[in-house]
Amino acid sequence: MKSKIISPPGSIVCVFLFAILLCSVSCESHNESNTFDYGTKNDSARYYYLKGFREILDNGRWTEAENSYRKALDFDPNYILGKSLVARITKDLREREVLLQELKAVKDSATNNESLLLDVYLLSIEAYNNRDRGIKSTTQFITNRKQVAESNFRKFIHKYPNNDYVKAEYIEWLHFIHGPKIALDSLKHLATERQMNLGFYISYAASLEVELDNLDEATALSKKLNKLMKDDTYTAYMKLMAEIYIAQDSLYKAKKYVDRIVKIDPNHIIALGMQSNIKEQLKNRN
Repeated sequence: MKSKIISPPGSIVCVFLFAILLCSVSCESHNESNTFDYGTKNDSARYYYLKGFREILDNGRWTEAENSYRKALDFDPNYILGKSLVARITKDLREREVLLQELKAVKDSATNNESLLLDVYLLSIEAYNNRDRGIKSTTQFITNRKQVAESNFRKFIHKYPNNDYVKAEYIEWLHFIHGPKIALDSLKHLATERQMNLGFYISYAASLEVELDNLDEATALSKKLNKLMKDDTYTAYMKLMAEIYIAQDSLYKAKKYVDRIVKIDPNHIIALGMQSNIKEQLKNRN
């Protein structure tokens, strides 16, 4: 049931983890007051920008995240990073294409710290546009996107180690590029004690444990995550339980959780993909 991911050779893994550890030690030495303004002077715009990240990463609510990103632009229509987040989450290809052109036109006005994030986001938007137009991204484009994401996010979290959600995206990219073992080890090295008690870090660590076939560890983390889910529309716990049941080949149990997620949030892209895969697997069994 679990896709096989080939990890880098042992020597490369050791070098990579050593670099991560050095970054972790250096990051922890930064002053707690070293914060990023997220590219806007408008407090309300910044609030909804961060709320969007919290909704999608901690709570698993995609629709609420999109609403928050759009509300950030209501308060600051020229908010570059806010506009990039709307472009990343919208399902409207035409809107995404327009936003991409607008962002490229003002790209040079971004600060160095904004550019670290914006460069990654622009490549993601371009990748989504290619996908929706039925254009296959070239190997060179994919390689460049991976390299930019890993390099830029690493630089950013070195400057701002207490930033929860850029660090979260960095860990997601490490997973995509290097596989679950590297991602899980990096999460444990890089996350602060406070971050290890946030929804994303608990749920993502558990998902990586599932992929590594450590179901006991994943189940223990699921119980910790469930205690954070104070609202019936928070779907992070449901998604994790579906992953655990899929790993146990209990597809009907997994389907109940995934169907519930989609009913709560029809825009939950990951749940929609899981729902489609489960239906196909059950169909092939009949």
